[in-house]
Amino acid sequence: MINAAPSLSVSRHPGTAAAHASRDKAGTQPSSALKGAALAERASAGAEPTVILYVDKQRLARDCISEQLAIHLPEWTITPVASVCGLREDEDWSRASLVIFNTHGESLRNADVAGEMAMIAKAAGSSLVIMSDLDDATEVLLAAQLGARGYLPAGLPFRQVMAAIRFINEGGTYIPVCVLAASSALQRTSPAQPMDERGMPIEFSPRQIQVLERLQQGKQNKIIAYELGMCESTVKVHIRHIMRKLNARNRTQVVLLTNKTHGGPAVTLAEHAV
Repeated sequence: MINAAPSLSVSRHPGTAAAHASRDKAGTQPSSALKGAALAERASAGAEPTVILYVDKQRLARDCISEQLAIHLPEWTITPVASVCGLREDEDWSRASLVIFNTHGESLRNADVAGEMAMIAKAAGSSLVIMSDLDDATEVLLAAQLGARGYLPAGLPFRQVMAAIRFINEGGTYIPVCVLAASSALQRTSPAQPMDERGMPIEFSPRQIQVLERLQQGKQNKIIAYELGMCESTVKVHIRHIMRKLNARNRTQVVLLTNKTHGGPAVTLAEHAV
């Protein structure tokens, strides 16, 4: 858990002079004057601040982590809540561009957690990030299947957490290397066949398997096309077919769903943000 500095008094809404003055006095934000100038410029231009909805049922963790988010992301508005149930759709909910859901030690298979995620999924335009005490590749895979754009285990350094949040907000997908390493080890010990919703094995054509193996190696479409002697557009068609069979939303999910099935190392798609 991230320990908040008790001497800081920080507003969860950006742009307040009191919050910046408090951080300057404490000496924790050496560049706060520059950030304050940037905020003033954004305000004068009429730009809306990014809103993060931080969902955490544990009061102490919610207060501490949301305060740290406000300190290190001063240009954003942090809205901490215990649950999305009490949010009004016309205010807090609709403005959130990023939802961070801290599940602590609960699995995503837990009924309460699953219910909360189902409500979060209804928020159009909000990217979902899971924060969890579980450093488990299975949980990451499940999070990806449920539409999460990022997974932040509690053991991740705080600097990487901040970088990952910014990266996800810009449209990226973040998976920590430690989880990919665990998934790669699992691949060597327990190969498995991906299944569809009916529990039937998913079959790929020989060409699709060749494309899939190179996706797992993190290769770009143009490199895959060169190595397989095909057009880049044909590679894209194969990837679309693979995604459709797996019900995957992006390339990262394809790798997570298949890296225990076909040979090759786990793809290093994480850590782009750091």
